[in-house]
Amino acid sequence: MNIPFVDVAIIGGGPGGLALAQGLKKNGIDTAVFERDPIRADYVQGFRMRIRQRGIDALRANLPPHLYQAFLDTLGIAPTESLILDERFNRLEDAGQTPREPEDTHIEKSVSRITLRQILLSGLDRIFQTGKRFERYETLADNTVVAHFSDGSAVRANLLVGADGAGSAVRRQLLPDLRSIDTGVRRLAGKITLDAAARHNISPLLTEFNTNIRPRDGRGLMITSHRVDPSAYARHDLIGSEDPGHADISGFHFNNSTSYTWWNTAYDTDELGLDTVLETLDGAALLATLLRRIGHWDERILKVIRYSDPSTVAFLRVKSSTPGAVWQSGPVTLLGDAIHAMTYFRALGGNTALYDSGLLVRELVAARRHGKPPLAAVNDYEKAMREHGYEAVRSSLSAMQRNVGANRPLKSIPAL
Repeated sequence: MNIPFVDVAIIGGGPGGLALAQGLKKNGIDTAVFERDPIRADYVQGFRMRIRQRGIDALRANLPPHLYQAFLDTLGIAPTESLILDERFNRLEDAGQTPREPEDTHIEKSVSRITLRQILLSGLDRIFQTGKRFERYETLADNTVVAHFSDGSAVRANLLVGADGAGSAVRRQLLPDLRSIDTGVRRLAGKITLDAAARHNISPLLTEFNTNIRPRDGRGLMITSHRVDPSAYARHDLIGSEDPGHADISGFHFNNSTSYTWWNTAYDTDELGLDTVLETLDGAALLATLLRRIGHWDERILKVIRYSDPSTVAFLRVKSSTPGAVWQSGPVTLLGDAIHAMTYFRALGGNTALYDSGLLVRELVAARRHGKPPLAAVNDYEKAMREHGYEAVRSSLSAMQRNVGANRPLKSIPAL
């Protein structure tokens, strides 16, 4: 079999993998992305990603100017002010909040994951391939690597990058003993359009602020809003418009151009019900389950839950990678959730994957254009990636413990 060759083969078409491809293309480095699914319709795609400085820096470096401008133009705007209410709608003093960190200067910026994917796919028609389920790799005597796919095809590369998410098949082969952990935290989240919120007379305190509902007993609820300007999309062709790949999916969840209020809450294992039961419930049943739990709260808060679109609500087990793995650098490396998946607290996951892409592009440019030994380039990338990625994992887990366990300790807290 004649196996095609590419300098850098990327497994996985998430934000990190696509940003890497954009950066390599921008710098004239031969690359290809191999993605299993033609359309991403997993639950998280329906939510916007809070953008941080590390993500902005990577996109500025990796994207051509017109796509970076499209990213800026289609950013959503979240509230900049925060407040705390108890379950009776009384305002509380902000005495226990963690001081804002430097990266929080962009607290008002968010990006639709669908829009970001549209931007990152732009111009990659000859680079991006779908229907490619990665199965295994083999390292050859010349230190190149061959990636094999379930359709019988293969590709040979100087470097194979596993950017295939928390369940990474590349990581399973490279680091077979590394395991993710179940934190024991269970999340529910949902959305209501701002138009619907207005129709139901939702209080501005729940649509104009980053609002933390902190009950005297029990688990809290976070509420924020994301406002988009649909007119900005017209300047960038199809970027930001409704994605045709989600057209056949009913409900509001994958809508990509409407402003909304978003809420999320988290509980310890079995507090809302057995995992085996909750995982079988649809959005409407999950809403009913949550309302039974917090039914004694002020009606002004309950209305946000009651009128949320059920299509936007799902049950999620919160998992985390185990930080600290070190391996010998070679022709296979990892990026993003494939090596440092983390909880959603502190909104670091997607931004950290983007940052990885910027680090790797910089090192590969040094190797391909400026004579740096390729193995040294990969090694230096991995050192930097592990340093910031593992710290992000620990930081997000600490934030989860601090927020979810504020009033009632969690049963089991992973020690990482």
